[in-house]
Amino acid sequence: MAASTEVEAEVGRALHRLRQERAMTVTELAARAKVSSAMISRIENGNVSPSLSTLHALAEAMSVSIMALFSNSGNSADIHHVRAGGGLPARRVTPGHAHDYLLLGKHNGPAGSFQSAHIRIRREEAGTLPRYQHEGHIFIYIISGEATYACGSESFVMKPGDTLSSDAKLPHGFSEIVSDAVEFITVSARPD
Repeated sequence: MAASTEVEAEVGRALHRLRQERAMTVTELAARAKVSSAMISRIENGNVSPSLSTLHALAEAMSVSIMALFSNSGNSADIHHVRAGGGLPARRVTPGHAHDYLLLGKHNGPAGSFQSAHIRIRREEAGTLPRYQHEGHIFIYIISGEATYACGSESFVMKPGDTLSSDAKLPHGFSEIVSDAVEFITVSARPD
């Protein structure tokens, strides 16, 4: 009986953690999963042993695998491994500019979010280079090419091997692509 109680408590803690990470209220989760709010509260408090169909509905409503509800947060975490040349293809579109990139990793949680991408911008296709401004921090590592990067009132000529990190509340972005193309890795971290 004690082992069963511990499993119920772990499932409850996992459900609570996953719901909080998604900034969902019990009522919102209940509506999405078509499960009563009272049932969710009882599960989160470890007071009930939910059926597999209930766990499946909750997992689907939070866009996680059902196994995520059985993970002990102290012993597990999301891990993304991307092999060389890989990544999730994505496209950034702003007024007068667009570029394709590979998303290398992305995590969201109660402490904030993190995203890393491998980007290549060709000078002839650059158009109006965008400026960004948000909470958090940025980091850029130049792989190849040369470009000028503006950060606040400062401008930096960046070449292969150069890095730049900054508070992202300063307006930032490339102001000029000097070579035919610039290829870089960028990391952006934002608070919750």
